[in-house]
Amino acid sequence: MKWYRKPGLSVMLLLTIFVISVGMLAASSGCVPYTAETAASEYTQASSVPAEAAVTDGTSTAIISSHTSQQPAEVKKPAATIGAETAETTAAAVKEMKSDAGKVLRVHFIDVGQADSAFIELPDGKTMLIDAGNAGDGPAVVQYIQNLGYSTIDYVVCSHPHEDHIGGMADVINNFTIGEIFMPKVAATTQTFEDLLSTIQRKGYTITTAQAGVEIAPGISILSPAAGSDYGSELNDWSAVISVCYGSRTFLFLGDAGTSPESILSIDADVVKVSHHGSRTAYSKSFYEELSPEIAVISVGQSNTYGLPDEEVLQGLKSTGAVIYRTDENKTIVVESDGTGITVKAGVIPSASVIPAASSAAGTDAAAAAEISAATAAAAEPASGGVTVYKTKTGSKYHQAGCSYLKDSSIPISLEDAKAEGLTPCSRCDPPE
Repeated sequence: MKWYRKPGLSVMLLLTIFVISVGMLAASSGCVPYTAETAASEYTQASSVPAEAAVTDGTSTAIISSHTSQQPAEVKKPAATIGAETAETTAAAVKEMKSDAGKVLRVHFIDVGQADSAFIELPDGKTMLIDAGNAGDGPAVVQYIQNLGYSTIDYVVCSHPHEDHIGGMADVINNFTIGEIFMPKVAATTQTFEDLLSTIQRKGYTITTAQAGVEIAPGISILSPAAGSDYGSELNDWSAVISVCYGSRTFLFLGDAGTSPESILSIDADVVKVSHHGSRTAYSKSFYEELSPEIAVISVGQSNTYGLPDEEVLQGLKSTGAVIYRTDENKTIVVESDGTGITVKAGVIPSASVIPAASSAAGTDAAAAAEISAATAAAAEPASGGVTVYKTKTGSKYHQAGCSYLKDSSIPISLEDAKAEGLTPCSRCDPPE
């Protein structure tokens, strides 16, 4: 178990003067802007944070499958309701993005080990990031998105303040132009959380409350936590649950939400990011039967010490008819939809500079499979050949990805070039020699 220091006076001062404001939004959106008073009071609640380790090694595979709806688009409508436990929150319909011929919604479930990160390319050209893994994953998440050709992220969601979800977000905010940031009204007493708030303040960005009723953009809705709900120190249950609806297809991102938030949700989803890395403490059989997903994605670390995903969860998902993809086995997973069909690509290397465009939603052929396999293989090695390690701007050591010494800077370099520069292996992360 890890112990974290409580925020000191300097942090309280920082939060007190941390003025967070947002422009006036449409009354129907339900967005609640932060003020100086709420920033100070709501982000200083004491919360415990479980220790979770990221494990990112493993052999990549290239897998392609297509999922085409057997139902007419008008039969399967994305819809959700929020339980009426609070006076402020009543039934809320999830809107959808109208499908546009030739344009796809593309979701990258980035392999960040025992952590979460999903990057979304929207059909209108805008982008969205939900979580950014552990602190050591920040450089890899940044590099992945930059390699896709983006310098701006329009919408950033920090689902909840556990380190395995927000740890790499400061790196992201430091390296991209950010449009809007959404976070639930809950705090953690960790240096990671304090650093994130400091980074947001230093960059001059504002925070919008992530709660049910908020429409991030057309077709992108926050379903939980409900306004007025209180999950106390159970940070997982404070997770921002996000639905993204494009045409007749719905993607659902559950964060680490447990069964309490799930009990007030009613939604039919095609692709689900399974809650809490496949833990049975966040699994309700009746809830997933109601979701009836075609595809279930589990973000989980290889050979993690928690024994996740839980076998009960895997069997439950299979019983609903879902096809399961796991980052510990399939590496980074890319799911695309044209608003009707769904295409899945797995085994994508996070450092890849090219993610092949989707083939038609009706299916993929051997040539498409070969294209992805070739791109995956080419991306596995650095340009100069050999094993990739990482160095800092000023250090004399080389490191493995995720080493704590790479927090401030992480520069990929081949092992051969690192040795040629006179760099020696880090004694903490024990990189290859």
